[in-house]
Amino acid sequence: MKVPLMGRPLRFALLSLVLFLFSASNALSAEGESLQNPGKVPSLNWLRGKWMEASTLLSLPALNSTQGSAQCVHDILAIGKLDYPPITLAGTTGRLFIDGKPPSLQQTRWYAYQVSRKGCYKNLRIETAVRMLYEKRGILFHIEIKNIGKRPTTADLRIDLTAYTSRHNRWAWAVPRDADSASFSAVSMDGGKTLSLENSGSGLANCFSFEEKPNDLVVYEHSGTAVWHLNLKPGAAKLINYVLAIGGEGSEVHSLALKSAEHFERAFKSVETEWEQRWLAMFTPNNRYFSGHLPVLVTPDKDLRRMYYMSIASLLSVYRTCFPAAPRVYISNTPESNCTMMYFWDTREWATTLALLDPSMLKQYLVSWLSKGIYSGYAEEYLTGTLRGVWYSANDYSIFMLLNDYLNVTGDTAFLLQEINGKTVLEHMYSIATHWKSLVRPGQTLADYGKASNLLECVPTYVGEVASLNAANVWIMERTAEIERTMGNTKQADSLMSMADDLLPAVLNLRVPGKGYWYCIHDNGKHVAVRTVFDFATIGLTISKYLSSELRKEMLHFVETQLMTEHWMRALSWRDPAAPVSIRPDHGPIGAFCAWPAETMAVMCQFGKYREAMKVLNDCTGTTYEGPFSQSRQLLTKKYDSPVRITELGTGGAHSQTYNASNGGGFAETIIRGFFGYQPDFLTHTVVPVRKPRGFIGELIDVQYGNNTCNIISTKEGIKVEPGYKQ
Repeated sequence: MKVPLMGRPLRFALLSLVLFLFSASNALSAEGESLQNPGKVPSLNWLRGKWMEASTLLSLPALNSTQGSAQCVHDILAIGKLDYPPITLAGTTGRLFIDGKPPSLQQTRWYAYQVSRKGCYKNLRIETAVRMLYEKRGILFHIEIKNIGKRPTTADLRIDLTAYTSRHNRWAWAVPRDADSASFSAVSMDGGKTLSLENSGSGLANCFSFEEKPNDLVVYEHSGTAVWHLNLKPGAAKLINYVLAIGGEGSEVHSLALKSAEHFERAFKSVETEWEQRWLAMFTPNNRYFSGHLPVLVTPDKDLRRMYYMSIASLLSVYRTCFPAAPRVYISNTPESNCTMMYFWDTREWATTLALLDPSMLKQYLVSWLSKGIYSGYAEEYLTGTLRGVWYSANDYSIFMLLNDYLNVTGDTAFLLQEINGKTVLEHMYSIATHWKSLVRPGQTLADYGKASNLLECVPTYVGEVASLNAANVWIMERTAEIERTMGNTKQADSLMSMADDLLPAVLNLRVPGKGYWYCIHDNGKHVAVRTVFDFATIGLTISKYLSSELRKEMLHFVETQLMTEHWMRALSWRDPAAPVSIRPDHGPIGAFCAWPAETMAVMCQFGKYREAMKVLNDCTGTTYEGPFSQSRQLLTKKYDSPVRITELGTGGAHSQTYNASNGGGFAETIIRGFFGYQPDFLTHTVVPVRKPRGFIGELIDVQYGNNTCNIISTKEGIKVEPGYKQ
């Protein structure tokens, strides 16, 4: 059914007023920002995590800016894993000591723009907050030491000042860190308020500057120490604020550090302000920072609201404006791995969301990836604009989904005829749709997708002719046939449909009867059952119309009984024979890639099981009170009620997990596409093809569709679509 779209300037004006009033009232505490106002975009303060016991965490909170990222270490103050591409830090920024001993780190708290920590030493309570300057290479440190005892306390507080950096113009998955501390020379400046560390050989300089001069600034050959002699009465507190600027030219770094320290309060506040400006812009039409915008979610459902906005906040955490190859990049992982790359696979987890938020950038990425050849790697590295890594088996599926969603959201049909490397985009889509045939072994019907390194990496049995991506090939061919037919290319459309019809039975024959999971065929012809979420998600999202009600029931039963847990899910069942040798938290049995619960909910919605999808969302919401969506979350035990944590665990440095990841955008994707049913089709001009009741009350305001917007409303009776504000 075609949805009429027309202007609604009054509604847009009211929405703009809501956003303006929110910005003006930003000083309100997060606790005061309750669900009594479910229609306004929540502040980043409202989305902050809870105080977490540091001893229970597997990965400490990370920091981000548009220029780089860093992460807490097990210290009350220091940060490590700092990167400002192409510059990286080796080691940490210097630890804090009281009377020569480090205070115990007790609690941490994640904010989008800040990391807070609490600790103690005897009767001294220490609280710290660290922020990264938003558009510059600098870190702001705020410390409060309070005497919570009943007697006066004297102590010496020492902060070690270390910052050894190096420049690397070529990055891969691992972040290069090879700075030599001996190559930096330390110099005191500004009458003892500043310590400069310069490496004349590399042209790099780093500078510490204090708002208030320390009692002593001790300078060593390659580092320094700032010392305060504390004398605190009961209830009294000492505040210490300082800045670390990172960069190249020494005078510029010194100027940034000194200026930020002299106006510390203003610099500190501006970080939060800058974050909030970009945050609100993500939901504002015709904003300064993105080529599109995302819909505002209005709902009294606290879990739905939190998951939607936390998913989008996770995307803002990986937003970068510092790369020469593109003006805006949404890196797939950070801070310790993959800090300069966008993976095709990870990006397609939020394809519709990206097409809504930044369609011009998505188009630029697609042109770049097609021009470089999507079989030459798995990601683009944006310092050099080159592809990195091995060929991933999911490249065809990922790129095609991104192309299709871009076209559906924007209606940019002219893009189909744009030439890239001598082929139109439509011809590229046809090539992607038929590439699988080159992977079919003699005498076989299904495409062979290679080794574990090309698939899930950690599951050695999930190789060869897998059901998931062969099912995706059926959908890709059918969708390309629809586009070809609309463009008048009947011969190509008929050929694609014929191939899809031939391939589909071979895919369905991989079903393990009565079990809900699927076989793959190894190169020796052996059928091996693998109990993975990847088959469930990919098959359920691509060929659901060909799955019988009995098969759908079996698939759901498998996921609910073997993969889902009380608070999260596992990617591979513990009953799978390969589970003991597949110990990774993203694709193995001890946790899940953050997109897998999102895709699981999307399949449930596709099957019309909205109540079951909402249960998964409710069960997973608690994980967000630790922090943002990461590469994966780990289950700490095999039990159904296992605690869940953001993790760094992997099978070595090459597979270590990261604190921030773009795949968490998959939750917003599922809420937009699955829960609200926004699945636009540029060929049929439909927006929401299924209007069935979803079991929740809510509204997406100003959802972009071509040159217009609509409002999608979920009521007890079902989904309604109203015209939105016309651009």
